[in-house]
Amino acid sequence: MGKITKPMITSFSKFHSAWEKDAGKPENTIMYYLIAALNIEKDPKLADAMMTVVVSKRDCVEHGGSPSGLKLGNSAKYFIGQFKRNVNIARSYVGGTNTNNYKIRKSSLIMTVVSKKDHGKGLKIFIQSGGKDLPTPLQLRKNSSGQWKLTNYSSICTGVKKTVEEEGDF
Repeated sequence: MGKITKPMITSFSKFHSAWEKDAGKPENTIMYYLIAALNIEKDPKLADAMMTVVVSKRDCVEHGGSPSGLKLGNSAKYFIGQFKRNVNIARSYVGGTNTNNYKIRKSSLIMTVVSKKDHGKGLKIFIQSGGKDLPTPLQLRKNSSGQWKLTNYSSICTGVKKTVEEEGDF
């Protein structure tokens, strides 16, 4: 259905302003969530703050120490742990595969959108992972400011295939 390409972002202010410009397209919100997930490897607190920008406020709690004024609530924070335990999960959605050791090009992260379905108050979008056989579903809704926010994204942090190298190491 289409590809979304963005560079890696490691600054909260750049992330926030870039997402605000791109938030009118639901696919972009998913890509920014993945960019936030990639930041978990080096800076989980930054990743948490970034994620609060693109997920529903219902998944967040107020927090004065965060640049967004929010931090992820318990269920949304669980995903950070999953991405941290297996960094290949986030990489698998932006160019990494089990055959290329989940290597990505930070200058050109590429996410593949497989399908988009209207679903009541929002959209269900399926994206491809280079480490899973089936596309991953995510649900989004448009807020009162016209920005797309993730409302159901639990499938995104499920495991991915081992690398070919890991498979052969027995």
